[in-house]
Amino acid sequence: MSETTPQTKPKKPIYKKWWFWLIAVIVVIAIANSGKKSVNSNETPSNDGNIVKTEANENKKEEVEEAFPTIGESLSTDYFQITLNKANVDTKVNTGNQFADLDEEPGNKFLILDITFKNIDDESRMFIDGSVYINFNGKEYKYDKSETIMLKGWGTMLDRINPLTTKTTKLVYKIPTEISGAVYWEPGRNYDDKRFFCGNL
Repeated sequence: MSETTPQTKPKKPIYKKWWFWLIAVIVVIAIANSGKKSVNSNETPSNDGNIVKTEANENKKEEVEEAFPTIGESLSTDYFQITLNKANVDTKVNTGNQFADLDEEPGNKFLILDITFKNIDDESRMFIDGSVYINFNGKEYKYDKSETIMLKGWGTMLDRINPLTTKTTKLVYKIPTEISGAVYWEPGRNYDDKRFFCGNL
């Protein structure tokens, strides 16, 4: 009588074992969580659970928007600290003096900028009105002639300001009614070509 060797049970493939799937699920969850952390690496949770923007996030936002100083803010040039107090558009200009007012003109409107200049140099300096730039239909238009209004508090009139003193005035630029888009003002005597964002028409 010949001996028969006992037959061994065939082994289950590894993917049919319960512990294999447990490990697989844990690995998938770990990878998903690490992906979320890397996306939000520039944000940190505050104590109340809200997201607090970090400095790195704010810098990215500024780069995208090319943040210019705007109404109520200031910029400094070689000779002046300049503040844009107000910017508005009207079909006519009321100065308070009927002989200096600018009447309504068909096809045109007026951009009126209220500005304060402070001389930050050590001698008197002349301030110059500068230019308005408007982005319209994919093209930038330059308006470098301001309207002449011979009245105190309007225009520059080739005036000079003593050191550390200030002067507030209004500049008026005539622009066509049809134009719309982002408006920027670049002060004169401004060798770094700094600009204010005045708003959108």
